[in-house]
Amino acid sequence: MADPAEDRELCERWFVRRGLPHLIHDYSITGDVLTRASPFLGFVAFVQLFLVFGERWEGWGQAAVFVIAASAVAAAFAGINRVRGRRAWQLPERVGLIEIGAYLTLGTVFAGIGATDTVIGEAIAVLVANLVLLLIAYLVTSWGLVPMIRWSTVQFGRQVGNVAVLFARSMPVLLLFSAFVFLNGEVWQVANDFTLPFYGLTAVILVGVGGSFVALSVRRLTLDLARFTDWNDIRPHCADTPAAALAPGDDEPPPDHPDMSRRERLNVSLLLFVAQSIQIALVALIVSAFYLVFGLFTIREETILQWTTVSELTGPADWVARYSLWGEQVVFSRQLLLVAGFIGLVSGLQFAVSVLTDAGYRSELAQDMTEELRAALAVRAVYHRRLVG
Repeated sequence: MADPAEDRELCERWFVRRGLPHLIHDYSITGDVLTRASPFLGFVAFVQLFLVFGERWEGWGQAAVFVIAASAVAAAFAGINRVRGRRAWQLPERVGLIEIGAYLTLGTVFAGIGATDTVIGEAIAVLVANLVLLLIAYLVTSWGLVPMIRWSTVQFGRQVGNVAVLFARSMPVLLLFSAFVFLNGEVWQVANDFTLPFYGLTAVILVGVGGSFVALSVRRLTLDLARFTDWNDIRPHCADTPAAALAPGDDEPPPDHPDMSRRERLNVSLLLFVAQSIQIALVALIVSAFYLVFGLFTIREETILQWTTVSELTGPADWVARYSLWGEQVVFSRQLLLVAGFIGLVSGLQFAVSVLTDAGYRSELAQDMTEELRAALAVRAVYHRRLVG
């Protein structure tokens, strides 16, 4: 006989592997998020054991302190388990304030034991670092960013041909614009005057604008994907999923699963956003690489000096590398790298606009992606009918 608890666990793991953990019913921080993050946090705690080594201890004294610290970690782990009513060495099924407090405290204590200057200063530095790592682990685990990126990359690998078709369709406009910009002396002068912080700020602005276009495009799709008229519409999407044998027949009442919550909609939108952003980022990298190579063979050092109004390209500020090729000097400069990167960013922005406006993209490129998400939401419908409540 089928075990509902086992079926539910299989479906929930399936959601996590596809970067959609918020489709899990009663998704909780202590029972779902921090338990998956606990191996990483445990590794951080193990690494911080080595903070006990310091100049105040020598020889066997260092080894003794390390053994004592390791024993303290083991005792804390077993003691917390006993307080929680678990076996001494059982992995926690829930991670609460006690476990988080131990994670933050132990690293701070180890830093204080091995401190060579100010004990309080080093302990506070480790405490802040642990809080930052805890926040990162929470965000990455809560939203399933690692499986989300993996799923998006696999989807992109299946759609390389479609990306190439759309890219080729956009290429004439991209080349017309980008070639004009690349051969414009003012752009090279601006690149020469750029400092890295301001160049980074410019890149963030362009990426932010492109991301807003992608966000608008995925917002349209999310709500429509979750609508099903009957179980006959759901069953084909559940093939090759843990819910394949659980889908109700046509004689049962129609799907009445709850509407998607705000977090569920955000999770689905984020998955679509990441998948499309990977495609746009690759387009930007291809354009940047093209102009980087193109500039090496077409832009001579004398031209760069004339456009940038500098006397010579020297020193680490210009990142100059010279190569001799067929009796000619090929110059790789900071200005070339910045101009190629800027053109790649603008080309990625233009491609992002086509993601929003080009019907060909939705019919050729987004279809496979949306079908995968449609399958996940079909599994959610079966999951709520058979395994929840």
